[in-house]
Amino acid sequence: MSTRPFHPDLLKQIAAEHGTPVFVYDETTVKTRIDDLARCLTGIPARLLYAMKANHCPPLLNVMRSAGLGIDAVSPGELDLCLRLGFDPANILYSANNMTDEEMHHAVKAGVAMNIGELSRLERLGQMYNGSDVCIRINPQIGAGHHAHVVTGGDKSKFGIPIEQMDRVREIAAAHDLRIIGLHQHIGSGILRTDVLWDAATVILETARTLPDLRFVNVGGGLGVPYRDDEAPLDLETFESTIVASIRQFVDSHPSADLEIRFEPGRYFTAESGVLLSRVNTIKSTGKRTFAGLDTGMGHLLRPALYNAWHTICNLSRPDAPPETYDVVGNICESADFFARDRDIPKLSEGDIVAILDTGAYGMSLSSTYNMRPLPAEVWIHGDGTVELIRPRQTASGFVTAYLSAYGRH
Repeated sequence: MSTRPFHPDLLKQIAAEHGTPVFVYDETTVKTRIDDLARCLTGIPARLLYAMKANHCPPLLNVMRSAGLGIDAVSPGELDLCLRLGFDPANILYSANNMTDEEMHHAVKAGVAMNIGELSRLERLGQMYNGSDVCIRINPQIGAGHHAHVVTGGDKSKFGIPIEQMDRVREIAAAHDLRIIGLHQHIGSGILRTDVLWDAATVILETARTLPDLRFVNVGGGLGVPYRDDEAPLDLETFESTIVASIRQFVDSHPSADLEIRFEPGRYFTAESGVLLSRVNTIKSTGKRTFAGLDTGMGHLLRPALYNAWHTICNLSRPDAPPETYDVVGNICESADFFARDRDIPKLSEGDIVAILDTGAYGMSLSSTYNMRPLPAEVWIHGDGTVELIRPRQTASGFVTAYLSAYGRH
């Protein structure tokens, strides 16, 4: 049984000590993924940003900061968190979608670069902050991703200014003395094909040639990880020999001095570093299907319900048991609350501990307290192998007390 990158005995120990459900994150895996990508970028003036919407737990963000990464932030909360953790405002890109005036004022006061993806917001920036620096998010009219809900480019996407409207961008910038210092795109998430990434990169690089005063070009993130055993990981050798090699040539020919090329992965750095531990509390057969009910649900891991996403599920208690077929479901009152359908797993019994793999990205960051189910605990495995509880599990009584307090009731 593979529980990459975790040792099964350690996971069982964590479940015994800290209970379930609990998210577990491995520091070494995060650092390895950072190093893997950084090695591919040698020879170009590259900066890595971390798309913190994937996972914003403070120890993980501290790893990113210590490794020299910047931040892609998409909300005032994300912006304030990374600033309070010590990230340099110069290394933060604020990419809020459908930004309000209040958010814009907040970002300007914080001294971070704003990434604007709407003509009307660009106009508002110019009216209120004449002469400012700005990054433009374009839509290259190319989109990709593991599910339609994560495609962020193309003619059906709400993100970015269509590439065909760049002349209007220049007009607005000229009218308000805005300096276009950055160009950005992001076409989707969970992409494993290098050719798709390159198709989009060619669009932004060609556009960047027409902007001589750029300080950076952000080619986005979206780098995928293999969730299924039969999926091949992103071919970093091909990534380097095609995309990175071509970027080297582009940088040499671009008129801007000290041009920086930015990449902003989220999932790639964190997905494989996380696992969600849960306990089987119900085995129920209807004659046609067997349901394995867990003490967690879609409120803690939404990806299967939202994207029909695959996550490998391991029986830690009895890994060598003969396989049986299950629908693995959660404790939320919704028919969409499932983790797997028709999945062969070593025979499960009530009380068994299961590990749901590759949950380090868009697990806790997408969680909710729907059905008034409290949030799970979070545990951090340090690089030296020591284990730390970084966020205690909410209790039902504690959650209700906080809820009533928010309404001014006790």
